[in-house]
Amino acid sequence: MKFGYILPNFGDKISAHELVEISRVCEEEGFESVWATDHVVMPTELREPYGQVLEPLTTLTYIAARTQRLKVGTSCIVLPQRNPVLVAKQAATLDVFSKGRVILGFGAGWAEKEFGFLNADFARRGKVMDESIRLMKSLWKDDIINFEGKFFHIKDALFLPKPQGRDIPVWLGGNGPVSLRRAIRLGDGWHPVGLELEEFRKGVQSVRESERSITISMRMTTDVRKRREQYISPNRERRVAVSGTSAEIRKEIDNYEEAGLEYYCASINHPAAQEIIADLRKFSAEVLKSYN
Repeated sequence: MKFGYILPNFGDKISAHELVEISRVCEEEGFESVWATDHVVMPTELREPYGQVLEPLTTLTYIAARTQRLKVGTSCIVLPQRNPVLVAKQAATLDVFSKGRVILGFGAGWAEKEFGFLNADFARRGKVMDESIRLMKSLWKDDIINFEGKFFHIKDALFLPKPQGRDIPVWLGGNGPVSLRRAIRLGDGWHPVGLELEEFRKGVQSVRESERSITISMRMTTDVRKRREQYISPNRERRVAVSGTSAEIRKEIDNYEEAGLEYYCASINHPAAQEIIADLRKFSAEVLKSYN
């Protein structure tokens, strides 16, 4: 089992300096990665928790420059809202600077008004996303770019620099069957959020039946202080939280590991950075290190 941490780059409580401090603690405590969330411009009714979001690729570049081994990931960039050629260039550049430490989580998005603000096509976002991923893989791999799709057309073009290894792992977010099928078809990993155990188990079975070798991950709200109930996300999905004593947390993670989980991304969030750091150290000492 590998462990990542979901950075609080959303909300207005944690400063840029504190994000670096938190990331360095994660590196010291044995986390393999840190992850930044994405939203660009949200309607006023969705002020909480995404009214302020530090742009993820910029944030991760800042953090990668101040860490040594820590992988940096997005959880998740809303890809159909962005030009995939530009995202591929930004990610390849970050991969060069970080010496191959980038993982890209992509999601199709759910905030229709945000798509409207960005002049993006909400109705066809899934088709745009599929084609965008195929284009990005070509940009990273091919010496001369020739791509003819429904939405994007490139002929006899150069795309440099290439990322390290001429590829970047792409994990596909989303809890529903369409997102799972996309991960199996196009992804290097599946990255749902707070999925109930039995639904997660069914998803893993689908991955195994496909005979594709992709990373099975999970973004999960985690509370080392008290028990939490299931909750409803801003996009109206029911989600699980892993919480309670260290023994209770380990038992819940064990259940997911038995079902096929390989990569646990903990979302531990408080208004103050020092509270987060204290909980990260506790989680590392009492949970993470027991999996080493």
